[in-house]
Amino acid sequence: MAKKRRRRKKRIFVPKIQTTFCILSLIFILACFIFYGTRLYKYYKIYNPKNERGEVLLNLPSKIIDDEEVVESGDGLYLINGNYVYKGENVNNYILINDILFRILRVNSDKTVDLVMDDYVNKVMWNKEVTTYDKSSIKKYLESTILPIINKDYLTTTTYCTDRVYELSEVSCEETNNDSYIRLLGINDYLNSLNNDKTFIGEDYVWLYNVGKNNAWHTTNKYISNSSPSTLYGVKGVITLKNSITYLKGDGTIDNPYILEDENEEINVGTYLDINDNVYIVYEVGKDYLKVESNKLIKEKQLFDKTSNDYTKSSLRTYLEKTYLDKLKINDYLKEVEFEGYKGKIGILSSDDLKFNSTLNNYYLSDTDGDEVVVYNGSVSKSSPSTKRNIRYALGIKKDLNIISGNGTKYAPFIVEVK
Repeated sequence: MAKKRRRRKKRIFVPKIQTTFCILSLIFILACFIFYGTRLYKYYKIYNPKNERGEVLLNLPSKIIDDEEVVESGDGLYLINGNYVYKGENVNNYILINDILFRILRVNSDKTVDLVMDDYVNKVMWNKEVTTYDKSSIKKYLESTILPIINKDYLTTTTYCTDRVYELSEVSCEETNNDSYIRLLGINDYLNSLNNDKTFIGEDYVWLYNVGKNNAWHTTNKYISNSSPSTLYGVKGVITLKNSITYLKGDGTIDNPYILEDENEEINVGTYLDINDNVYIVYEVGKDYLKVESNKLIKEKQLFDKTSNDYTKSSLRTYLEKTYLDKLKINDYLKEVEFEGYKGKIGILSSDDLKFNSTLNNYYLSDTDGDEVVVYNGSVSKSSPSTKRNIRYALGIKKDLNIISGNGTKYAPFIVEVK
C-alpha cells in the first residue's frame, strides 16, 4: 500500500518594510483616536457642563444662540462674519455679573461673549494729553477700580484695536492688543450696535478707547465725536466671558436678566439694599463695613455753605449729621467710616467714588476747585458753595446685615431686617 505524501505548508514571508508600515499605521490611528477623542470630550464638557450634583448646566453662548432668532432687519441678533451681534435699541441682552447689570454686545465666533456695562459708573478724564490707549490713565482706572469688583474667574482677556482713527470713514483694525481683562468700548462696537441710528448702548457722552491725532473719541447722543482727552465723560467697562461660562436662569429681559451658575447672593459692589424703605447701592466693601450711596436725591435742595467750600467745615455736613441722619431711623446699622478726608456715619461722594444710577445729577461732591465746589452733572462742573443744589448722601453701614428677601438687583433689592 502506497504511503500518502504529506503536503508541506508554504511559509509566507512578509517583508520587514511592510510590517513596519502596518505598525506605524496602527500607532497613527490610535494617536488620532486619542487626540480627537480627547478634544471631543473637552468640547463636550464645555458645551454640556454639569454642577457638583451632576446636573446638566446650560452653556451661556449656546443658550443665547439657540434661543434668539437671528434677524436680517430691525432690532435683534444678527449673524455677521461668524459673530452673533446685537443691534438696535430694543433687544433682550441683559446679563447680571456680580450684581452689576451688563448688556451683551456679541457672541464671538470662538463662543466667548463680549459685554458692556449698562450704565456708566463715573465720569473721568481719558488722559491729561493725547496718548495711546495702552498708556492712558483711563485704562489704569478701569483695571484698578472696576475690574476688582468683577469675578475674574468668569473672564478671558478682551481684545481692542490699536490703530489710530483720524476719520470715521477710515476706521481700521489692522493691529490689536489683548493685554487686559477689561477695556472701553470701541468705535466698531458702537457702530455695529446701531440700527436706524438707535442702539441699546445709550446716548450719553461715554469714552471710547480709540484715539486720533489730537483727541480721543467718544459717543455723543446718537453720534460719535472726539474731544480733548482731559474732558470728563462717562466710563463703561467692557469684559469678555469665557466660552465655557454656564447659565443658571433668566431670559435676557431687563426684569429677568441672564444669571450665571456660579453667582451667589452675597453683598457686592453694585448690590441694591432696601433699609427701612430707603434704597441704597453699595459702592465699597470693606472688611467689616459697607459704603452705600442713596439711590435718590434728598427732596429739598441744599446749599453747600454760605462761604466755605471745605465740606468738613460746611453747613451741609452739619445738616446731614445733626438733622437728616436721625430721619433715616437706622442708627443700629450705622458705622463710622473713612470718607474723602474725614470720618463719619454719613457724608457725600467724592469724584473718585463709583456712582451708580446715572439718572441722578446736579449734586455736590466733596471735591473743590479753587473757591468752588465740584458738581456731578451731565458733565462734571463746579459751583459756588452758596448755591442750592441736589444732595446725594452716602452712609457707612455694618456688614453683618440680616437679609430677609430680594436678590440684590435694582428690581428686587435685598430687604434688610430692621430692628
